[in-house]
Amino acid sequence: MEHVQRARVRLQLAGDVTYSEDLSSGVDPKIVEILREGYSIANLEGPITGYRPSARKSVVISQPPEFARSLVDVGIRAVSLANNHIMDHLARGLLDTIRTLDSLGIAHFGAGADIAEAAAPLRIGDVSVMGLATTLPPGFDADADSPGVAPIRVKCKYVMDPDEAREQPGIQPRAECSADARDVDRVTRAIRREKGDGRKVVLMVHWGTSTQRTPIRYQRELARRLVAAGADLIVGGHPHGLVGSERVGSSYVFYGVGALVLKPSFSYPLPRAMQSVIVRADVEGGELRVEPIPVIVEDGYPRMPSTEEGAGILRALGWTPG
Repeated sequence: MEHVQRARVRLQLAGDVTYSEDLSSGVDPKIVEILREGYSIANLEGPITGYRPSARKSVVISQPPEFARSLVDVGIRAVSLANNHIMDHLARGLLDTIRTLDSLGIAHFGAGADIAEAAAPLRIGDVSVMGLATTLPPGFDADADSPGVAPIRVKCKYVMDPDEAREQPGIQPRAECSADARDVDRVTRAIRREKGDGRKVVLMVHWGTSTQRTPIRYQRELARRLVAAGADLIVGGHPHGLVGSERVGSSYVFYGVGALVLKPSFSYPLPRAMQSVIVRADVEGGELRVEPIPVIVEDGYPRMPSTEEGAGILRALGWTPG
């Protein structure tokens, strides 16, 4: 989707949204006010569909079409579809999702009918936003002829010292992972194209593990390659909590921003209250200013934190104001 206006842009980038009911009554009105202050984008963690056949997975998510309009009501204007659940109800579920979002005027990126559509950036003023995922169940990655997610495939080998295994039976192997060079090349070329047009580049990347609290080595390595290609801001998702942030040169990397809404239609073992942030990015006159806004997700819905809670969230994120 192309937006031709070349003026100040305020993006607000949030984490996972999973819903099973009308969101309007659950989201703190102060959060809605914040989301409406800019062009707010979240990760839609699952298809909007009534189609029941599903992928062979331990956790399968679907979201009821009748409540999709409440995404608009709480201020979400666009969603990334690059994640490990958007194809839970197969290609039909993804295409149902796209039709529903189009009918509501919600922009989308990061997955599509083929790799060209999945990889296409969302352009907002002088900013290009792309969605990518390393979290790829079998059959989820798009290609030239098949629907799916814009992939960066990660290959891992699992290493265990045999002497250490004898000393400590049951010890877990160490994962040594790296991003696929062909996928990285495809993405870095796309970043350079956008930068060549004088645009800021924002990446929403679904990566890592759901339980991690510190960056994994491959994430740091991948972030540096994406920044070297020209990415100005990377906002990570998938972990159910904060995973830290850092500056890489003049660019900003948030390895995990937590969730925005977690209200699936099934019971899932999550803490009652979780730390999260919404990343606010202001672009004007070629300059980028970034500020994380602390959020508490409590009983699945976001609320504004107290001053003390907010300070704790920024500490956990590794963010120093100013």
